Amino acid sequence: MLKALAYYSYILAALSVALRLLEQSGYGSETPRWPTIVVAALFLLAGRLLTALADSRQQAGRDRRASALFASLVDNDFSDEHVEPYALYLRPFSTTGRMIVSNPKMRWLPVLPSYFANEETLEFETLLAEALAPDLPLIALGRPGEHIGAGRLAVADEEWQDVFQRLIQHASWIVMIPNDEGETRWEIEQLVTQGLLHKTLFIMPPMLRFRQSDAADYWEKVRSGLAGLTLQLPRYNSAGQLFRLGRAGQYYRGRHLPKLTLPLVRDRFAGLTTEPGKNG
Repeated sequence: MLKALAYYSYILAALSVALRLLEQSGYGSETPRWPTIVVAALFLLAGRLLTALADSRQQAGRDRRASALFASLVDNDFSDEHVEPYALYLRPFSTTGRMIVSNPKMRWLPVLPSYFANEETLEFETLLAEALAPDLPLIALGRPGEHIGAGRLAVADEEWQDVFQRLIQHASWIVMIPNDEGETRWEIEQLVTQGLLHKTLFIMPPMLRFRQSDAADYWEKVRSGLAGLTLQLPRYNSAGQLFRLGRAGQYYRGRHLPKLTLPLVRDRFAGLTTEPGKNG
């Protein structure tokens, strides 16, 4: 409901600009532009506020669902029985909100509602959570409400490794941005030693600015750093990639991400989680 109201606001913003242009082209009006600018800005502001409120409510629901899902695991003594499927999202915490690319839906004509409705950039986690919803909730460790994307589980520092171990064992799929340092490297080591690479999808970031350095430089550093774990990460491609490794760490198969859109991310995920020759 809130997002529908937000889109109506964007339509009205675009309509006010379109009417102003028609007035100028048809009658050579000399009326000042500022009333149109003010009206469009007010509708834009209303739309953005409604969108932010809708996103906040949606994220709160995802956080509650993540907590309920983990509580269900605990109640069932960490058995898969009666626990809904989920995807676990692993990433260096420094990447939260920073894996950003251009939005292919952005339009630069202010007479179109999409000019007002779409942000100039997209964040991968936000898109991934939307692509997997509602059938496969994306959950992650972190502070509830810190970001729009995966549902967050708040865990004390002294408990996170135990919770992590439980989550990787029962996750339907694990989606990871790899790193060769810190906690993320430790997580990868656990996936290797416990033989869970076969249900892990790795993310190669598309071309973007990443920690003030190029994604290609970051990727080649990670690729070299993880070679000691016998992981054969592919060479960098500017289109980015979702890919899987075999149980022994060899490259299995992948799908490039030339454009980050909901249909494409959903298609790439489905293509990698369905074994060749199977329909579902």
